[in-house]
Amino acid sequence: MATKRVLAIHDLCSFGRCSLTAAIPVISAMGSQVCPFPTALFSNNFTYGDFTFSDFSSKMTGFMDKWEKLGLGFDCVYSGFLADCNQIEIVREAIRRFVKANAFVVVDPAMGDDGKLYPTLNTDFVTSMRSLVKKADIITPNYTEACLLLDQPYDTTQLDDASLKAVCQKLAQKENQKVVITSVPADENQIKVASYDSATKVFSVRSTPRIPFATCGTGDLFTSVLTGAILQGKTLSEAVELAMKFVSLAIQYTYDSGSDYREGVQVEPCLKHLF
Repeated sequence: MATKRVLAIHDLCSFGRCSLTAAIPVISAMGSQVCPFPTALFSNNFTYGDFTFSDFSSKMTGFMDKWEKLGLGFDCVYSGFLADCNQIEIVREAIRRFVKANAFVVVDPAMGDDGKLYPTLNTDFVTSMRSLVKKADIITPNYTEACLLLDQPYDTTQLDDASLKAVCQKLAQKENQKVVITSVPADENQIKVASYDSATKVFSVRSTPRIPFATCGTGDLFTSVLTGAILQGKTLSEAVELAMKFVSLAIQYTYDSGSDYREGVQVEPCLKHLF
């Protein structure tokens, strides 16, 4: 059996684990090939407060032209943080060109957190992202992004399961679409994740203890484990469970090590738990 292949459309930070440096080791450890398609190259992630970067957007269509000419294909197209509406259109083009029968699309609509849109983005970006998620088979917004996608106010009031399920159902705008919402409002010492599979109608809510350690890239890590698990043939519920457990384990390991939070989660020593 041929190794499954993922086209991972993310930025690449040389220092500080996030985006491609989260996706590549995780999905590879889970048995699939990651084909990196960088949107931009960064010296380091944003948490350091100073960085330099090179936008790769102008080169991306040329890459796709060459892959198409060579007859290359992918089992999954997976997009993460995108800098502007133009990059959203590039992802749409990649989906159009490379998502054939039995392939699927994962979109992590990275736009904001804690009720706020990222300062580099604007309302036009949100509108474009709403269009992109309609093309996805799996979307993984955090609760802030779910509110942005639905154009509803962000509120930290905890939702009951019926209300949370209704939010998931509103997000599932495509037949058989799967929705996973992270960072759902919960008790202070808990992290809550909701998932909904519109094909099976299965809705689940899971909680895990909150570890007092905040860093970048944990959302990238979560969606990468989820993607790797789906490629292995796991159900959405199984994939969410594995992603929650692995991210918690990796954060705990990083917290216990006392490392600089700006470096991101120490994923490398934890990969053995994905085998």
